[in-house]
Amino acid sequence: MKLPLFPLPICLLPEGYTQLRIFEPRYKRLVAESLKSADGFGLCMTSEDGKTIYPIGTLVHIIDFETLPDGMLGISIQGKQRFTLGDICIESDGLKRAEVKLIDNWPSAPIEDDERYLSEMLQNILKEFPLHLQHYQVEQFEDIAWVCQRWLEILPVQAAEKYACINALDHQLTQDLLHTVIQSA
Repeated sequence: MKLPLFPLPICLLPEGYTQLRIFEPRYKRLVAESLKSADGFGLCMTSEDGKTIYPIGTLVHIIDFETLPDGMLGISIQGKQRFTLGDICIESDGLKRAEVKLIDNWPSAPIEDDERYLSEMLQNILKEFPLHLQHYQVEQFEDIAWVCQRWLEILPVQAAEKYACINALDHQLTQDLLHTVIQSA
């Protein structure tokens, strides 16, 4: 599968939600193509300096768009599935496009009683962002893998630390990172 790429220093994983402001012509073209084809695009996390694109990204779909008060294009996107990057080509306007191979998302796992605080803390944080919260179902907060993915999206840690977690086969490394971060806070 060949996808246009949107490299950003943010993390969005399957079933996650975020909003982006689009102003560069190459990304306006990416949005137009994505809406026309319904194939989505690849959101790839970069290092903080933007020089490195990490080799695992997320196939995302545009679920809404609007013209923002400042005239910019705003899009709402939702993560669908993880992928690994293959060969990347750069088109004349700077848009990156790559062959990607879809990979399995983390397997769901019921939340244990001793981990419930992670779900409750996440829900309390997301209450401050009702637009995001409305895209999530109550049942999702009962899945520790899903909860860990949402935490990874918002956790203020280095991109390399996030990438190590994203690259894992399941949520366990992220859960361990959460324990470390919360205990040191």
